[in-house]
Amino acid sequence: MIRRLLFTVLATAMLAACSESEGGQTPQSTLTPPSDVAAERIGDTKVRVTWHDKSDSENGFTVWMRTGDETSPCKIGFTARNVESYTVDSGLELDKTYRFGVCADGRKGSSEIVYAPALELEDLTSPGIAFVGESTATESCIAFRYAPRNTAQARNVSCGICWSADHTPTVEDMRQDGPALDGTQPVMQVISNVLLEYGRPYRFRAYVRADNKTYYSDEIVASLGTEPEAIKLTWKKLDMPTLPSEISVYETTDKVGGHNFHAWYAVADVTGSVELRVSVPDAKATIDKQSASFGGDCYVMTNAGYFYSSDHVGIAVVDSRSIGYIPDMRGSLRTQDAEYQVMYHATRGIFGVGADGKPGVYWTGTNGSNYYYDRPLPSVRGEAKYAGVSTSNPAKPLGWSPHYAISAGPVLLKDGKCPFDFTLTEKGTEYYLNNYEIIPYDIFGPTVSPDRTAVGHLADGRVVLFICDGRIAASGGATLTQLARILRGIGCTDALNLDGGGSTGMMVGTQHVNYHSDENRAVKSTIGFFRKK
Repeated sequence: MIRRLLFTVLATAMLAACSESEGGQTPQSTLTPPSDVAAERIGDTKVRVTWHDKSDSENGFTVWMRTGDETSPCKIGFTARNVESYTVDSGLELDKTYRFGVCADGRKGSSEIVYAPALELEDLTSPGIAFVGESTATESCIAFRYAPRNTAQARNVSCGICWSADHTPTVEDMRQDGPALDGTQPVMQVISNVLLEYGRPYRFRAYVRADNKTYYSDEIVASLGTEPEAIKLTWKKLDMPTLPSEISVYETTDKVGGHNFHAWYAVADVTGSVELRVSVPDAKATIDKQSASFGGDCYVMTNAGYFYSSDHVGIAVVDSRSIGYIPDMRGSLRTQDAEYQVMYHATRGIFGVGADGKPGVYWTGTNGSNYYYDRPLPSVRGEAKYAGVSTSNPAKPLGWSPHYAISAGPVLLKDGKCPFDFTLTEKGTEYYLNNYEIIPYDIFGPTVSPDRTAVGHLADGRVVLFICDGRIAASGGATLTQLARILRGIGCTDALNLDGGGSTGMMVGTQHVNYHSDENRAVKSTIGFFRKK
């Protein structure tokens, strides 16, 4: 209290020394003003002002100060000629913002005042947060590091990032809560492109909440990298006279990435006499057998979700009944890797349709209940571990009620944007910056190009079922980023990667259209176009 009172008295004395008649408008002369004026905090309430002397005939320099939004500066000090620094060691207060200026003085007047950028004397004994280093922008995300301080004794501590395109952001604007804190160690947080727009700069601030108060960092301005272009292939419409008019099937043999490529997709309006269904039978079976089991009601079928041994992995919704859950994910499936012992809470992509046939692609996670979100939980392997999903993490859940749905992952497209690339963190191989869904190494990676199965929808709501062959001479498959760009080239706005590799297959009526040795692998779930019940 005594220290605070002393600051106030000193500040009052300094203000009394200000000349109201001058109002900071000093007479102009031929003196050259100083350049490179800067203000550096060198103590809690101590600032060093520096500048470069550009005049040869000054008598000295006057140092000025503005507080907060005040328009009129006041004189706070003088120096002799040729001096290029001044220390302000009294009259300053914590949690206030100051602007310091300098002018050259001579016998015939003074130069203009040149100001340093505003300097906030933040109370370093209270909780706070600061960015560490620069942001990292890729085509699908912007990543930051920040470090909280003085939170050890605080209650209800959490952190995150907020942003705005046109003003200083607060938690009332767009925001994403951050990962779990580890004391005051720097934290990595990634903002997905599904929450941003290409070609637009944003103003970001980190925040920390402690003791029911919110503290902010300085701003960083950043924008996404260049959006990748769609891959547009030449597709041939196949003659399928047994299919209803609502369904069309296409095939391509165009090259992708310089290698042979063979793919098919079926597209259907599922709001009329054709409906989309997801099936999870009691026992695994090939798509040939599963398609045949519907007695001619199945028009097109592909494999669908992931499975382990004979168990479905993830969430399925069949005739409005939810099956399964999203488990925690191992950081690696290689038992020799250190990340094998690390478990991550995660969301996985999910595709589904409502009772009206309207399709959607979202992220889903489980914590007692299954939740659906408009964004992923942005886990970063080896860097950012989040608390489990909830009614606020990673966001407020959506009120989506699918009639049929299947989870797998990753999400390939959301609102036309692919939410991942293969940028690595500083930890190196397989430590990807935006593999939020913690997809395993045999599915996710820049050189992983197997058979693929995917589902998505066009802007008009029609549903697309896609497959491509891989790992054979006739077709080298597709990486996940290529797959996303191919689906975007078809016209998909939203899409989800399904189980692939040996599970990939498509039945059109009684015809198995893609390559398979004898018959495809038995699978636990399928998705397809059916005659409406």
